Amino acid sequence: MEDKLIEFAVKALIFNGEKFLAVHKSAIQSQRFELPGGRMLFGETAEDTVKREVMEETGLRIIPLRLVDTWNYVMETQQITGVIYLCIAEAGEDLDKIVLSDEHDRYQWLNTDENSLSIMNRLFRPQMLKWDWHALIGMT
Repeated sequence: MEDKLIEFAVKALIFNGEKFLAVHKSAIQSQRFELPGGRMLFGETAEDTVKREVMEETGLRIIPLRLVDTWNYVMETQQITGVIYLCIAEAGEDLDKIVLSDEHDRYQWLNTDENSLSIMNRLFRPQMLKWDWHALIGMT
């Protein structure tokens, strides 16, 4: 078991009106999107991680509001466990001016309906289908 690696990651749920931000990884052939975010660095808090990752991936400065859900991905020698934070953009941030890192090649503001959620990564989609979207939008 000592050759197994466990990592922690944080994802951000960011709304623009009633749509949420989804990004597509450049290196992935699949047309599936995911939430912005990434892996924690040693010494960071989950909140620090989500702020850093969203800034690196989208150029947006955000404020994490609350935990929404958890997720888990297990491969043969690696496990990634993470949380999803509901976030808002800091005052003055323009949500229409996303600047993607080289890690991503495109983004979309997606509706919260089942059809839109069908293009989300399979790691997040099952949980997202169960979320109370109206309540989440109301918190932002």
